[in-house]
Amino acid sequence: MAATPTRRKGWELFAHPAQQNQRRYEALRAYLYEGASLAQAAARFGYTPATLETLARDLRAGKLALFAPAGKPGRKHAPKKDRARAESSSCAATACRCTRSAPGSPSRGSA
Repeated sequence: MAATPTRRKGWELFAHPAQQNQRRYEALRAYLYEGASLAQAAARFGYTPATLETLARDLRAGKLALFAPAGKPGRKHAPKKDRARAESSSCAATACRCTRSAPGSPSRGSA
């Protein structure tokens, strides 16, 4: 005798997913894993059977990404360093001398 699962706080987030990828995941899970018929799973999550069949085909072929790839936390670039690198590489590429001087120091051409 199987016991019916107890619904816990937040269960409705899984029954009525708001985000598109979660909705796709839940529909495919119902069809492929839980054994619901194509028509049942499609109707439950607001798809037509043909659309759900297409999603299942794309998932099997590796053409459907349900989850974002894992990334590294933190900033991906440093704007000030990127700007300084671009300026220094442009000066090096043209073989020019930078005319900038440090604050408070005399300028190069004024001697």
